[in-house]
Amino acid sequence: MEIQVSKEAQEKLVPYKNEGIRFLIDLDDGVGEFSKFGVCSLDTHFRILVVNKKGELPDYSEVLESNDGPFYIKDYTKHYFGQKPQLTVNERFCNLVLSTENGLVDGNVEILDKREQA
Repeated sequence: MEIQVSKEAQEKLVPYKNEGIRFLIDLDDGVGEFSKFGVCSLDTHFRILVVNKKGELPDYSEVLESNDGPFYIKDYTKHYFGQKPQLTVNERFCNLVLSTENGLVDGNVEILDKREQA
């Protein structure tokens, strides 16, 4: 599987990039060490987590290749990325947007630096 990352989205990730990190696209569902509660509504909320490359991440076993490097996801979230996923920037609000050819998945994807946590 592959996700297309727009140039504008790539620019938002630049401040976090170095050889010692990994990017996760995390469904905030209460599963895994980075999710304390999960979203308890009908909303689907994704976050990009910046984590240390050294740590074990058994919950993030699937890899989404991209034009900007790999992103790791939880295996059971694959269906959200099935139809030409893309990560872009909303020009009006300057926030990250996750979508597929079928439509919007999450209109406000946060970037969270979790390097100290893992």
